[in-house]
Amino acid sequence: MSTDVPIPGPIRRLPTTRAGYPIPVLTPRGDMSATFTIKELPDTGLTAVCPCRDHDQPHKLGAICPDLQRSAMRRHRCGVCGTRLDPRSGLAFIRDDPYTLDFIEPPLHPRCMAYSARVCPVLARSIDTAQILICRRVRLYERRETASQDGQRTVHRYFPLGDGQGRRFGALVYLVAVPVNPEVHPCAAWLDQHAPPLS
Repeated sequence: MSTDVPIPGPIRRLPTTRAGYPIPVLTPRGDMSATFTIKELPDTGLTAVCPCRDHDQPHKLGAICPDLQRSAMRRHRCGVCGTRLDPRSGLAFIRDDPYTLDFIEPPLHPRCMAYSARVCPVLARSIDTAQILICRRVRLYERRETASQDGQRTVHRYFPLGDGQGRRFGALVYLVAVPVNPEVHPCAAWLDQHAPPLS
């Protein structure tokens, strides 16, 4: 981990790995595949439930807890630090290709994005090819999943929030954010010219 990158205040409050990396708020504990269940919930019908908050289990870095993800999306919380987003200062997304227009990862504060893009080992590897999207508004959709007719794979579709047809299709796993009229920047240029200061 680079020790010369200032850590924004909200990220300083996160737990860290042994190597000192902050652990994003959406990171589950334990092996989700062993505990992942589908339940019928009053508000969302069939829904993926991840009881991943067993504090005796290590964090599963790189994974996203569906419960925490849906809560962050609905409550307008940053996907890294977990504090409230202010659309006036921008909602930040990162993508590895120029075609992605929908995101399972919730938006970040621009400052949290600037920090993450510099220190996250996965994001830092793609700085030269990735793009940063900044918007003021997103549309949210439900990502519903069901088994294919042969039962060998999972099929997913997007539905507007609360759409009754979605309940008939399958289980709600994640919410999906689609940025509205985003500004698109090459990641390296955004970090150099537009990203907010980290301290």
